[in-house]
Amino acid sequence: MPRSEDFNRDEVLDKAKQVFWMKGYNGTSMQDLVDATGLNRSSIYNSFGNKMELYQQSLKKYQDESGCLFNRVKEKNRNAMESVGLAFLYVLDEMVHDKENKGCMLINCFTEMGNQDEALLGLLEANQEKMHGVFEDLVKQGQEDGSIRTDESSDALAHYLVSAFQGFRITGLGVRDPKILKGIIQNILKTIA
Repeated sequence: MPRSEDFNRDEVLDKAKQVFWMKGYNGTSMQDLVDATGLNRSSIYNSFGNKMELYQQSLKKYQDESGCLFNRVKEKNRNAMESVGLAFLYVLDEMVHDKENKGCMLINCFTEMGNQDEALLGLLEANQEKMHGVFEDLVKQGQEDGSIRTDESSDALAHYLVSAFQGFRITGLGVRDPKILKGIIQNILKTIA
């Protein structure tokens, strides 16, 4: 009979997520995970699987948490163009307050591991599809309310916004000046206006 877990699984997963987020997959050792979680190696393996499985669970947790950003945008009931701008402004706020310069864990994963593991690639692609769907819904709404141009398809403009959003997140690792970042957002919005 398997032993029951005598720890809070969600808290341990959050601690592992923080280590992976800060150090990346390759920079994180099992000893780092033992130190951060307070569990011994066998408890980690028995409860979460190997390092890659724990990394995937950490990414999924991050993905679930970061998906709330788009829910916050939808709750504001603005026109579509304002909603798109709000998504970028929320991320700008996160970037400016990211004192450890961790960036987006999913984008970090894409740049470090995106071409090395099929399961990770599937998770990352699913995240992009979800983001594309949110942006496409906003673009369609904007094309209907007149705030977003109609000379290109909602699909094409949504792909542009996903690319711009991810590029913006990467830019925020090197550029910390809110004035410059707001200028980038304005140029992105001009492109779809």
